[in-house]
Amino acid sequence: MSGNFLDTEEVIRATGGMLLNGDMGIVFSGVSTDTRTLRPGELFVALRGKRFDGHEFWRQAVEAGAKGLVLSRIPGDLEWEEFPKTVSVILVRDTLRALGEIARYYKDKQGFRALAITGSCGKTSTKEMCAAVLSRRFRVFRNPGNFNNLIGLPLSVLAVPPDTEIGVFELGISVPGEMSRLREILDPVAAIITNVRPAHLEGLGSMEQVLEEKFRLYAELPETARIIVNRDEEELYRRSRDLPQPRITYGLHIEAEVRAEDIRVRPEGTEFTLWVEEKRFPGVRISFLGDHFVRNALAAVAAGLVFGVPPEEALSALAEMKPVPGRLRPIRTKRYFLLDDTYNANPGSMYEALKTFWEVAQEFSPRVAILGDMLELGDEAERFHESVGYMAGRIARWVWAVGEYASVVARAAGKVGAQTRAYARVEELLQELDLPAGAAVLIKGSRAMGLERVVEKLREE
Repeated sequence: MSGNFLDTEEVIRATGGMLLNGDMGIVFSGVSTDTRTLRPGELFVALRGKRFDGHEFWRQAVEAGAKGLVLSRIPGDLEWEEFPKTVSVILVRDTLRALGEIARYYKDKQGFRALAITGSCGKTSTKEMCAAVLSRRFRVFRNPGNFNNLIGLPLSVLAVPPDTEIGVFELGISVPGEMSRLREILDPVAAIITNVRPAHLEGLGSMEQVLEEKFRLYAELPETARIIVNRDEEELYRRSRDLPQPRITYGLHIEAEVRAEDIRVRPEGTEFTLWVEEKRFPGVRISFLGDHFVRNALAAVAAGLVFGVPPEEALSALAEMKPVPGRLRPIRTKRYFLLDDTYNANPGSMYEALKTFWEVAQEFSPRVAILGDMLELGDEAERFHESVGYMAGRIARWVWAVGEYASVVARAAGKVGAQTRAYARVEELLQELDLPAGAAVLIKGSRAMGLERVVEKLREE
């Protein structure tokens, strides 16, 4: 990602690295970890992964115009006699850690404040809502897509424009220790944990470990930071009471400082009454569907209060927002009412999607749930898929499942009266996709399932 300026001396100061070639005055226009997208003038950080080693691509980086390389070893085919003196080469112990340290240095240099958002469900929607609210009074940057891990977060920080006042960043973890490092890199002044649900169990092991790792975002903040707490998440709230940081709560709970009541979910959107510290705002409407999006909106209102955006301005920003593709977006076609929730799935988000589907699809017939696998659930995968099947079977007349656990979902749904089909691959489902006019269709599964192709085909009919 480019558009920013650090010189060699600053990179060495940030990383503690050793300059092997070039000079301290060489300036970089940005940082890249991928020679395929590297732009002339950027610093190339050679990362190592299970299936790749960026050190093998040092030559491509230089040929693409890199002005510097950050390496943890000297490639065997690098000949110093032939290497250009106009390219800095910096040796560090660990290039991934160095990437994070460069991002930390850059953030301190730019001086913007950061809001961090994590959770098992709703990170991206909450991030987008918070960014919209804060944009009413500040110049705001938000990290793109799911650039939220130990590689994506530093690259996002390094992409922040120089005039930014607040950065809104989602943080995603899949193994122990990641949250502590992400928080260290970002050093946020405020944080939100949306919820804790079964997700990334392959790497985190158990729900208890998920909670422990997520909660580190709150627990490891400095005492001057603000924590924005979902009052409906009882364990998060209970633990947060023991922390020294100033806290503001949101949710549907009667004790929440930013609270919603009288929620009405319709195909066109969701309406509710907002309470902010005992001030009532009736008739609030957002274009998003379901209680969980209301909670995301409440988190954004609370974030606005933390940074100085009044509720009236926050509500105006939220009213202008539209659902993004793949995140429970309602679509009306000539034949169907579709709920496109194909971006990702875990047991928590499946429950919310099915609940919302039940609320908004009453006027349609038949109700059809097309569900793909939920990935990274480890040893609990079959149990969670069976639970989803039971719930889907009670809500939809037809349940069509796709993936490795399709038969588990279909069998459970069939036990409670649904008509079911099970497919190993999306391509097989597409060949038999034939629904009557007037149907309401929920399409949801993990991103890797590719269920957006089902949405595309139904929209064409």
